[in-house]
Amino acid sequence: MKNKKNNQDSQQENFFEPLNDFKQNGKKRPWDKNKSYSMAVAEAYSYIPGLEHYGEKIAGCGNWLKMMGCPDVLHGNMLSRASFCKLRNCIMCQWRKSLVVKKQLLELVKEHRKEYSSDVPLLLTTTVLNEIGERLNLTIDQMNAAWRRLMQLKSVKKVTHSWFRSMEITYNEERDDYHPHFHALLMVPKNYFYKKRGMYIPRDEWLRSWQQSMRDERITQVDIRTLQCGTDAELEMSIGEVAKYMTKPNSYIFENELGKKEADPKIIETLHYATKGRRLIGFGGYFNRIRKAKKMVDIEKADLVDVEGEGLEAKCQCKICQKEMVEKIYHWYGSADRYLRKCSEETENTVVLREEEKVVPEAQIQEESRSPKVKRPSILLEALRKSLQNRQDDEEQDRYGSDGERVQCRGPT
Repeated sequence: MKNKKNNQDSQQENFFEPLNDFKQNGKKRPWDKNKSYSMAVAEAYSYIPGLEHYGEKIAGCGNWLKMMGCPDVLHGNMLSRASFCKLRNCIMCQWRKSLVVKKQLLELVKEHRKEYSSDVPLLLTTTVLNEIGERLNLTIDQMNAAWRRLMQLKSVKKVTHSWFRSMEITYNEERDDYHPHFHALLMVPKNYFYKKRGMYIPRDEWLRSWQQSMRDERITQVDIRTLQCGTDAELEMSIGEVAKYMTKPNSYIFENELGKKEADPKIIETLHYATKGRRLIGFGGYFNRIRKAKKMVDIEKADLVDVEGEGLEAKCQCKICQKEMVEKIYHWYGSADRYLRKCSEETENTVVLREEEKVVPEAQIQEESRSPKVKRPSILLEALRKSLQNRQDDEEQDRYGSDGERVQCRGPT
């Protein structure tokens, strides 16, 4: 009884600090959401024959995060160590790779403007008709070939000094098909907008050029617009429009009836084979020369921990208040669906926390995990129910004849 009482007392003393990692603009980084999405993808992989090991790798991706944090929580944290799987369909790694792309692209645009100081960035979005899952891989190959043909067109080549393009794939639940499309950043001269110079390409001409490159006149949608780039902040925000995830997780990941995030294994399998071994981003023109000169790393091989490329030395002091950073290690707790750090209440009195960010008692976390929200039906549970029903029907058919009469079993003669 004494040991039981001591265990209860020790459990009551356990407190957890949630991971509150803020950017300099005050927005919270989506660590919890992306890890939760990744766990849904990992579970979906576990139901795909031959691909179960991908689920195991994704499930272990980012299970712990070693952060260097400022004593003032609002000044944010800096990731110093973690273990990432770097698999293409891992949502956590997609997010980290998009940060690497954003950082590289920002540097490329600034270097480009040293050579072409008056160039202006354009955002070009090219689409194709929605495609069924069985043909998605062929469509991606056709789009990559079409992009090369588009960039070789005389009218396009004349005005495009540099370009970057990334593919995004969205899933349409109503039609059960996929919509792959390109987001591209084009660096064009300022004279491009003077129609008398003969360089300007209207939207309808971009559409005809893309139809010609794709060899498909059924395409009806192409978008071209100028990006805001007057200041570094505007440029960084504009580049974020291009450096997106490979997929939109919320188009195929949902909360089921148990309040748990879930992904359809069929969709994950389609995306896995459709994107495997294929280039989904590309650089061209003067950007390529800058990348070679600066020896920029391939995005697929990039360090997903130090996405800013600052090194460990820069993580010792806070950029805002210059205070010494404090080391903290957060672990993923599936029952709470978030990153937490176990600590004692007393040690957190020195940390500046807002009211909603204070440490959470362990009992409260357990209570939250027991009260799921009612959401849409679970695909996996529904499949299990159907499987059990089919098994029961088969057993009934074995017990009764096809005409519904009971089958008499003869004993030994």
